[in-house]
Amino acid sequence: MSTVSVILPSCDSEQWIAQAIDSVLKQSYKDIELIIIDDASNDGTVEIVKRFAADPRVILKVREHCSGGPAIPRNDGLKIATGEYLAFIDSDDIWHPRKLELQLNAMRTHRLNFLSSLHTSFRRLPPNAQAFNQRQATIQRKTHYQLLSKNWVVTSSALISKTLFDDIQFNQSFNYIGVEDYLAWLEMHQREDIESAVLVAPLVFYRVRSDSISSSKKTMAGKVFYLLSHYQYLGKPLGIKKYYFFISYAVLSLLTRLS
Repeated sequence: MSTVSVILPSCDSEQWIAQAIDSVLKQSYKDIELIIIDDASNDGTVEIVKRFAADPRVILKVREHCSGGPAIPRNDGLKIATGEYLAFIDSDDIWHPRKLELQLNAMRTHRLNFLSSLHTSFRRLPPNAQAFNQRQATIQRKTHYQLLSKNWVVTSSALISKTLFDDIQFNQSFNYIGVEDYLAWLEMHQREDIESAVLVAPLVFYRVRSDSISSSKKTMAGKVFYLLSHYQYLGKPLGIKKYYFFISYAVLSLLTRLS
C-alpha cells in the first residue's frame, strides 16, 4: 500500500505521455503508485507506457473500448487505488519535482483533506522551478461557496484524502465531459468534514492545446451553465442563484485570462 495513488487517464497521448509519467516517477516523494488507465488508444501510447513497467510502482490497465472522456478511466483508477491520498495528472501535464512532497507537508501541517495548487503553462515555466522554496508558499482556505463562484481546482494539481471518494465518483454522463471533475469537487465540498485549501505555488505545468475542451471558452461556459442548472446543494437546486454564480464564473475567468 502506497501513501499516494496517482491516476493518469490516457488516450492517443504518444506525443507527451512520457514526460507526464517521468514527472510523477521522479517526484522527491517516492511512496506512490502510478495507475495509468488507457482509454483504447489507437497510437503508440500503450507501448510507451510499457517502457516504464520496470518500475514496480507503475500499474497499466487498458480499456477495450474508448469512453470518450476522462471520467470512466478515472473511476476505473479509483477502484484499484490503494493509497491514503489520491492525486490526478492529465497525460499532457507535468508536475514540479517536489509537488507531492510540498503538498503532503502542507496537508499534514494544516490538517487538510483537500488541497490544490497553482498551475502555469510551459511558456511561463519559472526559471527557478527546480529550486522552489516551500517557505515561499502560502495556504488559502476555501469554501463550497467560493468553489461555486469559481472552479479554482486544476485536476492535475489536486491531492485528496481517499475517504472523500467513499461515496463520490466522476459523473460519466456525456453532458458533463469537461466539468465532471468540477462536479465532483462541488459534491465533496458539501461535506461537513471538508478542510480545503489552495497551496499558492506553481506546481503543475500544462500545455496550451487548441484541441482541448477547456481551450474553447464558449464551450466551457455552456458546460458550466449546464452544471449549475442541474447542481443540487443539500438536495435543493440553486434556482436563480445559478445566474449569480455563472456571472461570477464568467467575470473571474475573464480577469484570469487578462492577467
